[in-house]
Amino acid sequence: MENLLLNLLDKFCGAIVSLPLVLIYIFVFDRERAKRRWGWMALLTLYLNAMYIVIGVPGIQYICWDPTLNLIPFQDFSASNIAGMILNAVMFAPLGFLLPAYFERYRRWGRTLAAGFLTSLTVELIQMFTFRATDVDDLIMNTLGTLAGFLMAKLVFGHRIAVYRGRKDWLELVIVNAVVLLVIVFIRYPLMEVMLNLLKL
Repeated sequence: MENLLLNLLDKFCGAIVSLPLVLIYIFVFDRERAKRRWGWMALLTLYLNAMYIVIGVPGIQYICWDPTLNLIPFQDFSASNIAGMILNAVMFAPLGFLLPAYFERYRRWGRTLAAGFLTSLTVELIQMFTFRATDVDDLIMNTLGTLAGFLMAKLVFGHRIAVYRGRKDWLELVIVNAVVLLVIVFIRYPLMEVMLNLLKL
């Protein structure tokens, strides 16, 4: 039970700060849509928080320049590498599902694919400042996972009418990502220390 609590705290501690900030933002600047779909944005924020932590976005004190690059696609077909590639695709599938659930812009597969690619590229660039490797295989599989999630969303939601036309959905998505990343880098570890100390009381 204690290990489960620590694991949940590790993955979602940052969301204690980022989730209220994101919800406040959409209710102030995107009120009409937020009234109907705030739950999807909450899920997207929780997902981004956990995903960025799983892929190794560090706290500010752990950032270092230690790039390990693989720019040649699919040169390793070992069982462990294939399993890792499948897991990468699975990890990004929720992104492809949640984007069209909230945003009209991402109800077209090309735009969702581009969002998945850019999110994955951001992840791979961040990993140059961590102990993780920057790998073109991950970039490809993450993007394909986003596409798989989009196809699942199409099966579930069908072709919804774009009610909120003309909104800068791409900017809103950038802001949500920025909030989550900034909280992870600057606030997550100090907040975890405070919460762990409180749990010891």
